[in-house]
Amino acid sequence: MARTTAGRILLLPIIAVVLILIMISCGENRKSSKVTAVEATDTIADELARLNALVEANPSGIPAYLERARFFARSGMENEALQDVNKALSLNENDPEVYAGLSDVYMYTGKMQRSLDALKKAVELNPKAGKYDVMMARLYLTMSDYKQTFNALREGLRKDPDNAEAFFISGLANEEMGDTLKAIDSYQMAVAKNQDHYDALKQLGILMSIRKNRLAIDYLRNAARVKPGSPDPLYILGMFYQDNEDPDKALAVYEEILMVDPSFTFAHYNKGYVFLVFKEMYPEAVEAFSKAIELDPDYADAWYNRGYAHELMGNVSSARSDYERVLRMKTNDDKAIRGLNRLDQL
Repeated sequence: MARTTAGRILLLPIIAVVLILIMISCGENRKSSKVTAVEATDTIADELARLNALVEANPSGIPAYLERARFFARSGMENEALQDVNKALSLNENDPEVYAGLSDVYMYTGKMQRSLDALKKAVELNPKAGKYDVMMARLYLTMSDYKQTFNALREGLRKDPDNAEAFFISGLANEEMGDTLKAIDSYQMAVAKNQDHYDALKQLGILMSIRKNRLAIDYLRNAARVKPGSPDPLYILGMFYQDNEDPDKALAVYEEILMVDPSFTFAHYNKGYVFLVFKEMYPEAVEAFSKAIELDPDYADAWYNRGYAHELMGNVSSARSDYERVLRMKTNDDKAIRGLNRLDQL
């Protein structure tokens, strides 16, 4: 039965989910490259059209130029980004927000020292605002300079004790340094200062999930409330239920995700896993894995698990075909080889 042979099936534990979400946030999720490229192109065009309209509606307004500059920088268009920042500087060269925007442009393009210098100029222009010290702390964190990160955070909180982002960055720094307890304390302080701090809520959900603490449910539900269009917190929640052997709730959450984003490959894959391992509903497992494969034809683990579901149903030819497909993608894959060996013994 599926439950007694779970070692043959790929399970994504919570720690792996963290890595997956990092990949997703970097735009490297496992959707087929064709679908992703088309969707990304449409999204970029729509966002640029929106930003162009903002600039055209208020050609003397600095915020619109800075927002578009950050968009250009994120999109790898450094020259266009700098043009917008220079336009903002021509409107007011003593606005600290312009230098904060310039810092972001340099940060996105990997010019950390220039980014830091721009933030120092923002602090010089508005020495009472803690937000620029907090931005500086985040920049130091990207450079793994923890001493300067905490120095900048102390200065930012001295000026603005209620800055939720400062506590969040403190949580990130502590987590990177391996102090999970301090990280949790910092994230909780961030949420205490701003109950809608999405990133802090999500990180708390991840850390509590790893600890199998049911507080994860509340944190992840609140993160989903803050950003109803983001599948990430719900996916972690589904994994929490799955890891704690509550398959019905896991399935319900995966369905909830697919209502928001039908192309979320991992939700289809995990549905298949729950049907296969926990529910022993093999046709439903095949259907879910097939959907994941449709979205990402290179998803070797979905091919393998669909093959295993076919094997358990007695569909030898279909199982063999799926295992052979895995081997074409991953030569000498142990699971697929063992699967074929099992079929040869029938």
